[in-house]
Amino acid sequence: MTQQSNILVVEDRADWQDIVCSTLVSEGYQARPVASYEEAMSAIQENKFDVAIIDPVLDMDNRFNRDGLGVLQKISETQPGTPIVVITGSLTHDIKASLEHIYPGIPVLFKESWNPTEFVNLMHKLMGEQSDTGGVQNKLTDMPTKNPLELIAPSDGIINYPRVLLVENNESWQDIVAGVLSEVGYFWRVARNAPEALQELEKESFQVVVLDLKLQQNNLPLRSNEGWLLLDHFVETYPKIKIIVLSGRATPNDVAYLLTHYPVVRFIEKQHFTAQTLQEAIVQATQVAELRIQTFGQFRLWRNGQPLEVWEMPEAESVIKLLLARRVRDGRAVAADELMARLWPNVDETIGRKKLLPVINSARHTMEPDVEPKDSNFILRSANGYLFDIHDRVKWDVMIFRDHLQTGKNLAREERWAEAIAEFETGHAMYRGDFLMADRNVDWANDMRREIASDFCNLMVELADAYAALGQYSKAIQACETSLRKDPLLEKVYRRLMHFHYCQGDKAQALKVYRNCIKLFEELFGESPTPATRQLYRAISNDDPIDCHPK
Repeated sequence: MTQQSNILVVEDRADWQDIVCSTLVSEGYQARPVASYEEAMSAIQENKFDVAIIDPVLDMDNRFNRDGLGVLQKISETQPGTPIVVITGSLTHDIKASLEHIYPGIPVLFKESWNPTEFVNLMHKLMGEQSDTGGVQNKLTDMPTKNPLELIAPSDGIINYPRVLLVENNESWQDIVAGVLSEVGYFWRVARNAPEALQELEKESFQVVVLDLKLQQNNLPLRSNEGWLLLDHFVETYPKIKIIVLSGRATPNDVAYLLTHYPVVRFIEKQHFTAQTLQEAIVQATQVAELRIQTFGQFRLWRNGQPLEVWEMPEAESVIKLLLARRVRDGRAVAADELMARLWPNVDETIGRKKLLPVINSARHTMEPDVEPKDSNFILRSANGYLFDIHDRVKWDVMIFRDHLQTGKNLAREERWAEAIAEFETGHAMYRGDFLMADRNVDWANDMRREIASDFCNLMVELADAYAALGQYSKAIQACETSLRKDPLLEKVYRRLMHFHYCQGDKAQALKVYRNCIKLFEELFGESPTPATRQLYRAISNDDPIDCHPK
């Protein structure tokens, strides 16, 4: 019997949950089964797991689903070093590529060739135990080993910005700089010399290089031109990478020549090094353009206040709209397969795959012409596909609208009515039209449009209640009528209109609202309004006293 260990099983099929979990329990392990991305996120927040077993696809009815990859990436970020096993029915090209990117050498078990003995042996191996069962050996690739410095480096699958390459062969300074970069959550790698730096640049994209010009050769205190030659190479071959020079042995002449002949962001002397100085230099080097996005009504983009009106490729604009539409709901990425299916529904997958990356890069280049497409600050490649990163340099009307709605609701709960009204009215003014109106006939935008329209109606109801709380019934009525023009089937709004008209002293209008409501519901649904609406009607008809506060 093995020691009790906690293993996460992320699988949406009940039969395979049972197969995996029962096998684990029989070996003395404790299994925690979850069936969805949300359940997995909750489990990861609550527990530290010894091993995670994950199916990349958590919805059999949606071939574009890649939620399991999102779970895998989250574990690599929040619980680094946790062994992960993939269990799957099949591996599509994009899933295989994502697994290789996030976790090279990850063990993969196929359901169609399930071997319980092989699975048990693998679990024993990952838990550092001797196998209790002989016979079948684990045929999967061993987990790659790393040197001590790489163990604390960010996982390959993590999308952290800025991405920094430190070229430094003094181990003490490697630890110092890497510690600063890790503390602020930057992605980083270390190279000890020029050949290692070039290798890293072949494997990864970097926005910033922190370079010691006086690299030593063979750990001897010998002055070398290697750092200067590497600097020349960066300037010539990677002109968009920003250079920060960190040195303790540069002469005044070196510094003067450096700053006058090279596009160096900053020179930092090691004698005067501070974490803040390095962080400020990196922020300066990676200052991102400010992007303003309008998706209410007409779709428009501005970069640093200037409108973007010309697209290199027409599909590039559609890609941005698709990525934004997905962010409206749950912030997830859009799988490459789904993007291809949406953009070119009648095109062969092989052709679509060849067309997709140029379109993605065209969208990136339109928004950031001075940045390499692969280093985009807005359209990122994640384990699940592509996503539009919403950070502090992005001002998107939908997100701002929702912020005003939520802030107003919080204020209303505290009965700070005037402040709540100001927030709601600001959100109301931002709603210039339905979400992506020009794409009204595009199926992928319809659900998002309805969802945001519902948010708008909720905002107007909240605004009406806030006005009514201050006794401003005329404005409360206007807000309700605006909500009904957007969605005439909101029965709760009819009740509010009846309520507010009656509290304003207009009983006849309150009863007229009820007649309009009952006529609409009978014609459309063949039924009367709910008991709550009928009860309010009787109270108004009988001139019963009504508490004139929002309901």
